[in-house]
Amino acid sequence: MPTEQLQFPFASLDFPGRTLLYPHEIAGDKGRLGMSMDHFHDLVSEGVLVAIDIASPGAVRRELRVPIESYRDFIVARMTGPRRREFLTALPEPTRTTLIVELFESLQNAARPALLRALRAA
Repeated sequence: MPTEQLQFPFASLDFPGRTLLYPHEIAGDKGRLGMSMDHFHDLVSEGVLVAIDIASPGAVRRELRVPIESYRDFIVARMTGPRRREFLTALPEPTRTTLIVELFESLQNAARPALLRALRAA
């Protein structure tokens, strides 16, 4: 069941209603983030930005598409300041719960009690 996409607080970074993005829409001179295409491909290779290769099997060149969710995750992970909290607060509760679980699982065992204390205090 599709859900309504949350709009970014920065319209200049958003792609309302889209499901997949082309690399040039994100990177390059006219891309939303203005990063180089090499940097874009590095982020994909490192798994920081998830992309789908739709090229035919055995193709020499990749045909990448970035799911909007991957792009949004990338932006939110790098958002700073009070707008980040405002944006995260607007996320649906199940999404926020999933983020908390993923963060908890990514922490070293020694850091988990501190997170639990902070969550209880909030």
